Amino acid sequence: MRATTVRFGDDLWELLEAEAGTQGISAAQFVRDSAIMRLGILSGRRGDDEATLTLEQVAAGALSSRPRFKRDAVIGDVARLHALRSTDLLDSPAEEAFDRLTKLAAKLLNAPVALISLVDEDRQFFKSSVGLAEPWRSARQTPLTHSFCRHTLLSREPLIVEDARSHPLVRDNLAIRDLDVVAYAGFPLITSAGHALGTLCVIDHRPRSWTADQIEILETLTASVLSEINLTLTRSAA
Repeated sequence: MRATTVRFGDDLWELLEAEAGTQGISAAQFVRDSAIMRLGILSGRRGDDEATLTLEQVAAGALSSRPRFKRDAVIGDVARLHALRSTDLLDSPAEEAFDRLTKLAAKLLNAPVALISLVDEDRQFFKSSVGLAEPWRSARQTPLTHSFCRHTLLSREPLIVEDARSHPLVRDNLAIRDLDVVAYAGFPLITSAGHALGTLCVIDHRPRSWTADQIEILETLTASVLSEINLTLTRSAA
């Protein structure tokens, strides 16, 4: 095996890392897969059957050794979904305890939209929302094609976006077009058992820089949302 160093500019490397992250693989694996694909195209054009066969074998080995933490596997994790459904919050009516926190998030961060989003295997359900336009406000859900929150859930880290239209992770997300999501800040809702259920997030329809104080406030409110979820679990178990 030969070692090599491939150099990229910072902008290109950022795009590469972001795309690799959505696929659940390392940046190095992403580069390797791209090289295999390019070599396959070129050998196919030349009619080089021997080279094509070799590349097919290499590609098969790469896929078999790839980590099993792909996006769909994380979202569809059985234990996570069981924990989510155990809350009895999916498709439940609005509750003042949660609405109070989204209203507070919108007010304190001066954001037109705030959401408590719970993510199951194919959609995000809004347990609470402030400022959401129709038809989404009445539907109280979107498919994951319109979800920034799934990225927050997958990374288990806050996602802070100043302008989604140029952000490598979400710039193709349909929420930009259909829900007018431009700026986004969200924290994952992670239970004491380690299950990421969804997010508390705020949204703006214009680019903006979220301040450190605003991020800290959102983190504090996220802890309050988790406390409400824990109370719900306690009541369900009683």
